[in-house]
Amino acid sequence: MSNVVVRWNQRAVTIKTTPGKPLSEIRAEACAKFGLSTPSGFILKRGGAKLDLSLPVRLTNFVPGTKLELVQVSASAVAKPVSIVLRTVDPVEQLSGTFPAATSIWEILRKLEADARTAGSSKVNITERCAPSADAGSGRLLYQMPAVRVANRELAKFGELKQTLEELGCSGRELLVLRFLPTETPYEDALMEIAGVTKDLGSAETTESPKVPATEGAGPAVDAANDEDLLMPEASDTPETADTALDLPSVSTEPVESNDMSPEPSVAQEPAGPVEPKIAVFQPSSSTTPAAAAFQVPDAAYDIGIAELKRIKENYHIASQPQRLLSDKELAEKEVIKRQEMEKIQALKIKVRFPDGYISQQELDGKCTARDLYNLIRTTLRHPNEPFVLLIPPRDIIKDDARRLTLDLKVRSGASLHLAWSKEASDKAKNSPALNDELVKASKELPKPSPPKESDYVATEEESENAKGKRKEEAGPRSAKSDIEKKIKGLLRLGRK
Repeated sequence: MSNVVVRWNQRAVTIKTTPGKPLSEIRAEACAKFGLSTPSGFILKRGGAKLDLSLPVRLTNFVPGTKLELVQVSASAVAKPVSIVLRTVDPVEQLSGTFPAATSIWEILRKLEADARTAGSSKVNITERCAPSADAGSGRLLYQMPAVRVANRELAKFGELKQTLEELGCSGRELLVLRFLPTETPYEDALMEIAGVTKDLGSAETTESPKVPATEGAGPAVDAANDEDLLMPEASDTPETADTALDLPSVSTEPVESNDMSPEPSVAQEPAGPVEPKIAVFQPSSSTTPAAAAFQVPDAAYDIGIAELKRIKENYHIASQPQRLLSDKELAEKEVIKRQEMEKIQALKIKVRFPDGYISQQELDGKCTARDLYNLIRTTLRHPNEPFVLLIPPRDIIKDDARRLTLDLKVRSGASLHLAWSKEASDKAKNSPALNDELVKASKELPKPSPPKESDYVATEEESENAKGKRKEEAGPRSAKSDIEKKIKGLLRLGRK
């Protein structure tokens, strides 16, 4: 445990922190000590840089005694809407919508649930789910609590679900991962508590209705005047049991990003929809022989022919020519072209190898962030709340933050990452299979590579000539200039004794 110092209006207070404490709680405690009643109207800054309030302390590189500034923001910045994607763990489905920053997590669940039912999915049951008691012959229905993972923590109580997006430090875009926890609360008692929670949030629901876009193939969005009726539980609703799967409509959504420093892009201006996340799981190989050693390499692969010798000589000649260093302007132009090419990437396929040998292949949208990848991997795990890290072999760690996979982390399609459990993870998670039972049952064997042919190792004369012409085009005016210099030196007999 360490302390940070928060300063505001020439005053300073000390806040005790823990590694898992989010910055939004530090802001709330500081506002309470300063006597400020609206924490949502303030942000935290360090050295003039705005901090992401959804991050925990362990990801901020704070040292004991770090000084932070509490800065008041304008009303327009506070009212900025947040794009939300709600993803369920079992089965993997998702809903999306745009909500004001003052909307609570409970209101988001109720609104998305009502919109899904309006769209025709009558089996959707998020906030009023129940299951029969495990006691034999009791026949009593027990409430199943929706647990939402957002901003690197899980909210699994009614009081926690009443927190707003602004209080949690969410801005721009955010992903909500939903799962259900069994409780000992009778279903009828839970309905009374749900009615009380909805009544407490009634004023916030009637002031401004969040605008949720209609799902794919659905009808128009729900009217703002009907929000209050949709959010109240009806006595005629039939409770769903635990074995009833969530029939949520699959919605194409933007990748989730959380970047307070950049303006929120408009979803309506996207020319094409993003790629729907797809997951494929492969079983560990049962063979002790590596795939690369399973085939006999022909002797022709080690022979160097005339074509290979010409190519090697040409490469030596090009490498020996003087090359001009690029100017700052040329480097900037090259970087702009590179970023434009990365922006054109529509799909990104990433393989993740788990400690038990299983391999999962995720097909993501090209604009996804590292946090999107972590959240998607977390939905596939048997123990999603256990801490883990993703590694680029051999030891480069990808942090769970809002950096883009393509632009910032330079991850390309086909990249292979390794999942490693953190030291804080339990022995149960480390010793049990990493993936959940549903994905393990759906796993299949790795495709076997086909044996190489002799033609794959021997280059033809036509291929060698094409490669030579391509290298000359890449060399450009340098090769022509060097040829002219050679002719002049030959005429003047320079370089001879």
